Amino acid sequence: MSVNNGPPVVNPIPPAILVIFCGIISVEAALFFGFLGSSGNSGLATERLFLIQNYGVPPNLVNWMFETGNFSFETLSRFLVYPFINLSSLSVVFAVVLLLALGKMVGEVLSASAVILIWVLSTSCAAFFYSISVVNGQILVGSYPGVYGFVGAYTFVSWITLRIAKKNNQSQAFSLIVALMSVQLIFSFLFGTGDLWIADFAGFVVGFFTSFFLIPGGVRAVISILRR
Repeated sequence: MSVNNGPPVVNPIPPAILVIFCGIISVEAALFFGFLGSSGNSGLATERLFLIQNYGVPPNLVNWMFETGNFSFETLSRFLVYPFINLSSLSVVFAVVLLLALGKMVGEVLSASAVILIWVLSTSCAAFFYSISVVNGQILVGSYPGVYGFVGAYTFVSWITLRIAKKNNQSQAFSLIVALMSVQLIFSFLFGTGDLWIADFAGFVVGFFTSFFLIPGGVRAVISILRR
């Protein structure tokens, strides 16, 4: 009796991405099933609003922290918790689809610790930049700054790959972020989605430049490639 050792039908998702995925889904499941104290559509909306107000990052939060000297754990934890809270269930669906797709590609190149570091730095730095850049805007929540961090990492890896291959169309590596940001800016203009794109783009920038230090071989390998 022969055993089929062919490739799996579904490629495994890197464990680090699964951890992030479970964090996002757990919060949404807690809201949906009323584990936070309320049930039904009205209860879900109330509890979601509670999470947004208590764990989101509002504009000018950073300025307020420095003015008051309030660097308490409760305040700082907002920068780490907010990406696991989304504005709607539909937002969660799009976020996790992009997370699993991009995270898988990034996780196949970078280590698990590097993937987690990109997520943490992208989300926290994006929230910091959003808070000091936006004066009057909505409270920042959502997984997209972290997802865009993986877009940045994927863009960097693609760019380096094209450079190693000495391709002339190296700008092709940036086509994904151009497409995503174009769509987001159009939606922001047409439907008034606010300034959340600022945090998303900041997440992309952080993910892109953080990858410079995290790819196999480190900075020396990147510098060697760029000098070719």
